[in-house]
Amino acid sequence: MKIYCAPRGGKDGSAVVYALLRHAFQAEYGGDLPEIKKTPNGKPYFPERPDIHFSLSHAKTHVLCAVSTSPVGVDIESPRTISKRAVNFFASPEELALFDPLDLWVLKESYIKLTDSTLMSMRGKLQFTRSGGKITAPDVTVESRLYRIEGCHAAVCTLGGEPAESIDLVPGSSDNF
Repeated sequence: MKIYCAPRGGKDGSAVVYALLRHAFQAEYGGDLPEIKKTPNGKPYFPERPDIHFSLSHAKTHVLCAVSTSPVGVDIESPRTISKRAVNFFASPEELALFDPLDLWVLKESYIKLTDSTLMSMRGKLQFTRSGGKITAPDVTVESRLYRIEGCHAAVCTLGGEPAESIDLVPGSSDNF
């Protein structure tokens, strides 16, 4: 698995994250980016390359992309305060004793992207724990990791072993990669 992050540079997040995916695909597998389709829940995939999985996310300041031979989900968020009402909707008191609300948010979003589910379908079933620095997802076969990238909160969930310890920061803008 390889994880890439780049500054958004004020441009359209979707355009920049797809440029980053193109960069990641070429760096890891060579050749042109295959056709992309989406599942009914909106998860993008390569129909012609089911052996390659990817996940995308964009925040106000950065974009994040993972490419892997195993299913993967990523999320990135710029620093912000989440309303108490929203926190109470998606987090349990037990989780909030273990995680920063924004860390919990990106963990849950990355898990939802990995499993191609929705927050509503996972409500009440999506409980993360942490012990000794190890994060445990609701499904114990899922490995999760949190990251800080230039102030942003990011997470990766995967079925392919432990997520990478580091993220490749791609400098510049989508014009350069």
